Amino acid sequence: MGERGPRPTPTEVLKLRGSWRANNNPDEPQPDQGRPEMPQGLDPVAQAAWQYLVEQTEQMRVLTMADGYALEMLARCWSRWQEAEDSLTKHGNVFPIRNEDGSLKYLQQSPYVSIARNLGDQVLKLLREFGLTPSARTRIATEPTQTVDPLQELLARRNG
Repeated sequence: MGERGPRPTPTEVLKLRGSWRANNNPDEPQPDQGRPEMPQGLDPVAQAAWQYLVEQTEQMRVLTMADGYALEMLARCWSRWQEAEDSLTKHGNVFPIRNEDGSLKYLQQSPYVSIARNLGDQVLKLLREFGLTPSARTRIATEPTQTVDPLQELLARRNG
């Protein structure tokens, strides 16, 4: 039997939310911040998704070196979802099943409807993991990055 209840929220996310529970697990592993290397074998759509996702998660300061496999899965799922959606656009949601005499027997739902729905659900779950949906972002607050004005820094050194 699986574990009960909702999945635990990572400590870094709890800290960003300002939660008092952020101190509950001081021994939680802290992967190094950084940009994982793009995996080999991604198709062009998945490569574009990878680049976009890495840029966005870096800007949000939630990307770590340990996130490579999850990002790869998200990029691949996105590419396959796009492929299924393109097929639906091209061929439609249903196709005719005909009797031996050529008359219409019934309309069959395209398998791409189910494929697109399942991949869409998977993409959405993975996007939430990285805080890339509007509702996921409402649960995260980050400190703005401090930009250093070189002139102010020089003046501070001269006066200090």
